Amino acid sequence: MDNEFAERFAMLRQGRGLTQQRLADKLGVTAQAVSKYETGQSLPDVQMLKSLATIFGCTTDYLLGYELAREDRLDMRARERDDEISRALQKESLTLSVGAGALVEMLRQESQSQYEKIHQLRVRLAQNYGILVPVIRIMDQIHLADNEYEILLFGRVMVQGKLKYPMHFYLEETARDSSDHPGVEPVHGISGVWRMRSEEENTKGQLSTGKKPVSCMEILIAHLEKVILENYGKLLNRQIISQMVEYVRRRYPSVVEGVVSERVSLARIQRTVAALIAGQVSVNRLDYIISFLEEHLEDTEENLAALKEELGIVSNFN
Repeated sequence: MDNEFAERFAMLRQGRGLTQQRLADKLGVTAQAVSKYETGQSLPDVQMLKSLATIFGCTTDYLLGYELAREDRLDMRARERDDEISRALQKESLTLSVGAGALVEMLRQESQSQYEKIHQLRVRLAQNYGILVPVIRIMDQIHLADNEYEILLFGRVMVQGKLKYPMHFYLEETARDSSDHPGVEPVHGISGVWRMRSEEENTKGQLSTGKKPVSCMEILIAHLEKVILENYGKLLNRQIISQMVEYVRRRYPSVVEGVVSERVSLARIQRTVAALIAGQVSVNRLDYIISFLEEHLEDTEENLAALKEELGIVSNFN
């Protein structure tokens, strides 16, 4: 029964898209306790079983591997198949997968901060480019080695990288001794070395030379930002555009009401925003973009170039 519980536990956890740490946080236990459940080293108590059944949307009998009544068994199978089809149809737009080791601990510590860096990234992209970024799903994956990570777009691997947490990366430096590990920074391919930060750096944040080492979390965030900006046209959908237009409507109702949908379609706004971001042009003046599209009825390269130029002028004026 222990093996059956462990198998069903692992299947349900992964099926719900929960990392061991996230499930542990929901249960109020350690990630090590969750790992023991999944490997069959221990079984949860009765109260914990009830909590797991609630989170997974199943019965405690199913978790423990007891034979279910025919009606319950058919219902459970139907739900599992529906979940499988739903996951296949609705792949997460952005996923960060990490090896089940050091990087999981790094992300766990990061999540305890009120202003965690992944949230700050989404805020910064909203401020600098005027774009909404979907929630980034984080998962641990057993097929990845410790310190390896992947960034996926709709289930497709866009980039892969390898870090050396808890070391920091020193750009364009060479190894001083055997404790240093030569390597290449994954985002821009710059050579350097992995090294543990010194006491001086821990205290002051940088060396007397002015150089500042790059943390693993900072590299991960930089890679996420690069993937998002390079692929935002694929991430952008009608729901995101609707939300962005709604923000404009609240502030400038006359720009939107009677214009969007009636004279300027959401599809056209979506195409324009995608083209601007691809050209690294901020769209944080969406009100101005909507007005421009209302006045210029055709989507031509000349009109897009004119819009880019005018947005640059507006941005500099502001």
